Amino acid sequence: MKKSKLKIQNSKFHPRRRGYIALIALLVVAGAALTIGLAVSLSGISAIQESFSVTQSASAKSLANLCLEEGLEKLRQNWVNYSASLSVGPDSCIINTVVAGNSATLTSEGTIDIYTQRLQIQVNQNLEVNFWQEE
Repeated sequence: MKKSKLKIQNSKFHPRRRGYIALIALLVVAGAALTIGLAVSLSGISAIQESFSVTQSASAKSLANLCLEEGLEKLRQNWVNYSASLSVGPDSCIINTVVAGNSATLTSEGTIDIYTQRLQIQVNQNLEVNFWQEE
């Protein structure tokens, strides 16, 4: 009869630890990379939203300026109180002109989506601006 070359040393199972350490190290590195990637992406989204907000706000201010120009033109034609709402596509502005003797106060509000800009000026009868305020 032949002797078996297999030896039974211990009946307990000993898993190899090196594979688990490498796997855990890989997971830690992947988690750190994912965290950094998410942080960069979120800061980029925030910058895009801020840029969009600035652009829309500037467009609302331009729209308010448009209404002021309309109000000044109406004053040039006839020195009386004037109120109107103008639409430019889906956007709108409101102009309110109040005449008090030799001066007139024009208040304009331009709205684009949720962004609103308000301008107020005061002019004399020669349409020279005495006061300008942006809100």
